[in-house]
This record gives sequence, C-alpha cells and structure tokens, in this order.
Amino acid sequence: MSWQPTVFNPLSFESLSNSIARELSQVPTCPLDGLPRFEGPGIYALYYTGDFPAYAPMALANRERSGSWPIYVGKAEASTRKGEMVSAPDDYSGDALFKRLGNHAKSIDLAENLRLSDFHIRALVLAYVWVPMAEASAISMYRPLWNTLIDGFGNHDPGSGRYNQMRSRWDTLHPGRAWANKLQTNAFTAKQIGLEALSWLREQELAH
Repeated sequence: MSWQPTVFNPLSFESLSNSIARELSQVPTCPLDGLPRFEGPGIYALYYTGDFPAYAPMALANRERSGSWPIYVGKAEASTRKGEMVSAPDDYSGDALFKRLGNHAKSIDLAENLRLSDFHIRALVLAYVWVPMAEASAISMYRPLWNTLIDGFGNHDPGSGRYNQMRSRWDTLHPGRAWANKLQTNAFTAKQIGLEALSWLREQELAH
C-alpha cells in the first residue's frame, strides 16, 4: 500500500483563515445589551441563551457553557467612502464593527419573540485584509443557524418600490421590523420554519 504524508502549509489562506476563526472562539463572551464602545473592523459571533422553543438545544448548550454554539456569524469591514482605500493594512480605526452589532441589537429588540438580554457576543478586531476570509471560514466551521437555515437577520430595509420581494425566513419567524411587514408573505409559516429549525438543531447536536 502506498503511503504519503499530509501536506500542510501554515501560511496558506485556508490555514490562516481557520486559525483566525478558532481564535474567535477563545475570546470571552460579552452581553450584546449595553456593549461597550470599541474601534476596529473584524468578525463576530452571536450566542442565544433564551427560551424560544425552536432554539432549545442551542440555548441550553450556551447556558451550560457560555459561547459554545453560535447562532450567527458576521463581519464588519473598515468604513470607507466609495473609491477610497484604507490607509494601511493594519488600520484598526473606525467603528464599523461596533455599529454593526448595534444594528443587530436593534433588530433583536424589535422582534416580538426575542429578548436582547438573551444574546451574548464574541468579537475579534482584525486587519481589514483578513476580515472577509475569516468570516467565510467561521461560517463554514460553525454553520450557524441564522447563516444557513434561517436567512434574513442581517437584511436591511430595501426601500420604497422594492417591497415586492418575499419576507425572509428570519422576519417570518421573528416579526417586529416594520419594514419587513411591507414585504410579501413567505411561502413557509412561522410554525413550519420553527419546527424545521428545531429538527435541524437536534441533528447538529447529535452530529457533535
């Protein structure tokens, strides 16, 4: 039988991005409600600990061990005007990441069946060149529910004249954002989406 050693390049994009995603999991968690102000672009993960029935397996895991099962992973890149470049690869200025988390807090607070106090975050400030790759790696690694099965959490108001598109699964399951109510009804009901989420989470639980 022919045997070959594994080839490993620690400086490959895959190795570096996976290393960054794992580093995120080592950051202490912090309540999303009342997040202290900070600067820099980067990636983040949200964790849910509440009593929404469809999220029971994940919420229990996060109550038992804080930050063990992310519900959402995202990124915020350096804020620049169109056509401008960030001044340097290691520029950590700006509040893009802080603002993104603030917008998420508003969306959660508007949802009729979620409580902001049930969410915690991890955030990792990064040089802007690593942000997109690190986010993609973290999503691939953790497969968070709101990035995969229940889309739409990070959506924004599409604006006047664009309300003919379908309401997202997230806004169907968690009604409350006024602009989302103007969109067309989703093909699936909140009950159907919730049952699918619970089944999916139970499968993920067994897989781990």
